[in-house]
Amino acid sequence: MKFTNSKQVIDKIEVKKRNGMQLLSLKAFMEEVGNPHKQLKCIHVAGTNGKGSTVNAMNHVLMEAGYRVGTFTSPYLESHHDRIRINDRFIEDQAIVDYANTYYEKWVEYDLSMFEIDMFIAAQYFVDHKVDLAIFEVGMGGDRDATNIIMPMISVITNIGLDHMEFLGNTYREIAQKKAGIIKPGVPLVTMERREACLEVFAKTCESMHSQMIVCLDPTDVFVDTELHFTYNEVAFVQQTLAYYQAKNSSLAIEALWQLRKNNHVNFTDEQLHQGIYKAIWKGRFEQISEKPRVIIDGAHNVEGMKALVDSCRNYDNIRVLFSALADKPYGQMIDLLKEISDDVTVCEFDFPRAAKAEIIAAGKDVNIIKDYRKAIHQLMDDDHILLVCGSLYFIADVRDMFMKKGESTLS
Repeated sequence: MKFTNSKQVIDKIEVKKRNGMQLLSLKAFMEEVGNPHKQLKCIHVAGTNGKGSTVNAMNHVLMEAGYRVGTFTSPYLESHHDRIRINDRFIEDQAIVDYANTYYEKWVEYDLSMFEIDMFIAAQYFVDHKVDLAIFEVGMGGDRDATNIIMPMISVITNIGLDHMEFLGNTYREIAQKKAGIIKPGVPLVTMERREACLEVFAKTCESMHSQMIVCLDPTDVFVDTELHFTYNEVAFVQQTLAYYQAKNSSLAIEALWQLRKNNHVNFTDEQLHQGIYKAIWKGRFEQISEKPRVIIDGAHNVEGMKALVDSCRNYDNIRVLFSALADKPYGQMIDLLKEISDDVTVCEFDFPRAAKAEIIAAGKDVNIIKDYRKAIHQLMDDDHILLVCGSLYFIADVRDMFMKKGESTLS
């Protein structure tokens, strides 16, 4: 099969689901093509919430220090290409086409899933473009995730939440065990997790792997004016965001970077650290996409993420909320949290196979229903209210794309 554009490739691979082979097929394929992932200096980031933001913060600091950095994140927000970046530039169309034309038959032979294919493309692309460092974000879980074939310089676990329970387990401890699967022999672990049951799992795994475990301090002096201010380990930082929850994600990134510098894996100045953190804006996370009327989007799609979002909104008055979710998410609990910051909550639908119907999301809740999110946005926007659009990242991506196409964004 000969591909002529990246859309053909993406249409072909996006239908490829997990094969349940627990990385055996991917490892065998990678072995045949020369194990490109083993040629990279890697950082591995897992957790329920905040993975992308933590990756982004580390990425910006390392770029500020002059490193050429590859990042692999998911899900995508703007296009499939944004999963794979070098110094924040998306992978090129032609690169995807070239890899597909070279390897597609092998992908079929080894029955690789979309995420496994993306993982290979990322690793090969980073090798071909000679990155200094590569940061890989876990897609789901940890132990059986496609990214878990790497041997990192440091492992990072943001936190543990009750998400993807049908795959990862029904308790915090069970989910922690899956995510602890990224801990490698002799490789330090840095985490922002606080639950004792989860920390016990991490500590036991680190002990068996002879790996150091570093539990981050909580950020202090956290406040927002026109920017986020916080102190981590007695050092003050400022970041271009209005989200309180980013203080924890950035603190985790800072600790991981300090550990990497301590172990002589990377080098950066204190000024480069501060500048990198300041510039670390992660799209789709408490992102203002319109100023007048004011519209903020956030991809909080589970209970823990929604709690963090709600905490960031408590100082705002006159909030209206537009919410949608995937069918397998605890949308009832999330609506209850949103009602803490607004009496004006509307639920809607978006075009995605796993999206929940508006009537089902709204069942038993005192909320409004406007099925078409486009109509809902236009009806809910006005100069007297902040419109908070939140929920599934797939939903947020659609909303963001609508604003970008209409030129309504105030992003610089």
